[in-house]
Amino acid sequence: MARERHSTLIRDPDTPMRATPVELFYDLVFVFILARLAESLVSKLTPLGAYETLLLLLAVWWVWSYTNLATDTLDSRRPAVQLVIITIMLGSLLMSTSLPEAFNGRALLFASTYVGIHLFRSTTLAVILRGHRLRNRPLRGIFWFSLSGVLWFGGVYVSGSLRMVLWTAALALEYLGPVLRWPTPRIGRSPAWEWNTAGQHLAERYRQFIIIALGETVIITARTVRGTEYGPVQALAVLISFLTTVLLWWIYFYRAREKLGSAITGSADPGRETKWAGYAHLIMVAGVVLVSVGDELIIRHPAEDTPGGWVAVLVGGPVLFLAGRILLGHEVFVRVAGPWPIGIAVLVLMAPAMVLLPPLAVAATVMVVLLGVVVAAALTLREPSGTPGAV
Repeated sequence: MARERHSTLIRDPDTPMRATPVELFYDLVFVFILARLAESLVSKLTPLGAYETLLLLLAVWWVWSYTNLATDTLDSRRPAVQLVIITIMLGSLLMSTSLPEAFNGRALLFASTYVGIHLFRSTTLAVILRGHRLRNRPLRGIFWFSLSGVLWFGGVYVSGSLRMVLWTAALALEYLGPVLRWPTPRIGRSPAWEWNTAGQHLAERYRQFIIIALGETVIITARTVRGTEYGPVQALAVLISFLTTVLLWWIYFYRAREKLGSAITGSADPGRETKWAGYAHLIMVAGVVLVSVGDELIIRHPAEDTPGGWVAVLVGGPVLFLAGRILLGHEVFVRVAGPWPIGIAVLVLMAPAMVLLPPLAVAATVMVVLLGVVVAAALTLREPSGTPGAV
């Protein structure tokens, strides 16, 4: 009886599954989380601040990504599963309140909510999947997140560089897990079939997260303008920020918007494609966070001198986004549009000279390069009917 009761919460693998309203509701937290990460980086625009923000982004992405895999396994139309997702949403919201001060006064709040989310999700899955062939997957999660949890909580009770070392080690351990296939005492490594995910569902979730990330740049732009003396220069900065976001949207969605799911599902190794798709989207999201920071810089300081760190942000955001899109095209779709790596090369080569320009001019130059990439890619990707193009 218990086995039958639990089985009703598991998604039927033979039934196509789209993202459900509760998953979209859960994603709303991450609009705020990405804004908090951008806020944290703006306030600490130094190599150390950038590294701290990177660590936090890696942690945040792991929360979203593993929750996404859980909803890929479970039927999120069921009230019990929805309650699990909403509980994780609450934990994510609490975690988000600690982000800018995670390396200072709110380390305990961040570590406890982060580790708690992972252990709660894995434990709940282990209970729901009792008697199911996928039950070992959350058991591995309990083991690995318990190991990394020791490092997370160890970092809470030290400070400075030692906390950063311990938290870096915790994330390295968590990201090493998929590479090693989560070897766990008594149950061994994860076999490939455990990660034969629902490609269309995962693809839709990735697309939605990119939309959330790009939408966060619009929110940052509007919020920043509200706090400045609005004038012609700010209006131009808003226009450049908005057009840059539109160009990034085009680079991600053009032609590939409906192909990601079939590429994962049709692969000989769906688990591998899922892993690389996740890494590619993580790089693109990191790029969008930098773009958000750059938007705030050009609106608040459009005509000031441009330090090297500001150039790194204004150029680095689009470069990372293009790099992630190239990785997605190469590993999942096999083919890559030629203008994208050329765009990266142009931006990197131009970067040293951009310290001579004011921030608004740097942003305008980057936007023009992206526009050139988009136009060139649109022309390159035109192919005869029936012939697959690069994506």
